[in-house]
Amino acid sequence: MEPGIARCIERNTVILGGRRPARALADFRKRGGAGSGLRGLIVLDRDHHDHHDHHDHHKEGGDENPQTASGETGLEVFVWSLRHIESYLLVPAALRRVLRVPPDDLRVDRVLSSQMECDARENGSDSGSIHAKRILGASGSLSEALGTELRVGEIARAMRADELHDDVIALFDRIAALSGLAAEGPEVVIRPPRPPDSRP
Repeated sequence: MEPGIARCIERNTVILGGRRPARALADFRKRGGAGSGLRGLIVLDRDHHDHHDHHDHHKEGGDENPQTASGETGLEVFVWSLRHIESYLLVPAALRRVLRVPPDDLRVDRVLSSQMECDARENGSDSGSIHAKRILGASGSLSEALGTELRVGEIARAMRADELHDDVIALFDRIAALSGLAAEGPEVVIRPPRPPDSRP
């Protein structure tokens, strides 16, 4: 990640917990909102959960519709497309680097494939429904199969730019644009075609 974007995220992130965009909207307004020249981005989990996840959200006050905040000037909403944030870390090559196993060690791939097949049977063909918490948790199937605990922060730091999911890239791009840190793209000049009888 571009260092300026990383500093921006560290300096400006407010973690409010739960899927409650109204709290983010209230916080944005309390800080002065768009009237003070602020721009913000609310990052939310995907809005459909299994029964257990849904129950937990109700204990915290309930899920809210992202439309709660999407009409606010200066405030945008970003929703992850995958079920759990850990889903973005299910990259075999990155997991092998963290585990310090050779690239031809296929245990990681086998466990991931097995878990994905199991989840597909339970949840249909929706690849975004993989229960990544069960795979990467402290007593998750991957840690259990490999005999070592996996830490999500280590996996994230081990990932290379070409291994990042499109959602992650899109999020960083939005943060860069909103913070004014977006790199300027190359200038493209389109010239009309020359008439057939013209000389160079």
